[in-house]
Amino acid sequence: FSGRVAVVTGGSSGIGAATARRLLAEGARVATFDLSGEAPEGALALIGDVTDSSQVEASVSRATAELGPVDVLVCSAGIPGASLTTVEVTDEEWRRVMAIDADGVFFCNRAVLPGMVGRGYGRIVNVASIAGKEGNPMAAAYSAAKAAVIAMTKAIGKDVARTGVLVNCIAPAVIETPILEGL
Repeated sequence: FSGRVAVVTGGSSGIGAATARRLLAEGARVATFDLSGEAPEGALALIGDVTDSSQVEASVSRATAELGPVDVLVCSAGIPGASLTTVEVTDEEWRRVMAIDADGVFFCNRAVLPGMVGRGYGRIVNVASIAGKEGNPMAAAYSAAKAAVIAMTKAIGKDVARTGVLVNCIAPAVIETPILEGL
């Protein structure tokens, strides 16, 4: 990753922070985008909300201005949502989880794609969950949002298939990170 510029959402903790640290260790210039101002040492900490497309666009612009064109995007920002049976999930809870876990991924992918396609190079990794493949009990909103990330990744990957931009998704199972505390 030497000479590459990466943006990692959810980069203040968990998988996002570990990813940012690894990219830094491999020579990338890294910006994290998170509600928290915390970032691994050496990363540019961008504070913002993935559910707000204007904040996402502004963060990509700032990362580009300060570090260079974005080559790599890792979408790791996410929440588990409340552990509730389906009938207990309120409209507000459903929308909150979908906004962060699905809309946020879409907004971030959309923000970096024009530059990546224009340069003929880009790597996007969207972090879903095994819940998006299997469906977890007490997690209808989370499971649905992560299934959306999986399908969205496939669709975006096909949209840009011949441009030099690769779009992939990972679906981790249980990992001891702060998001696990919410389950």
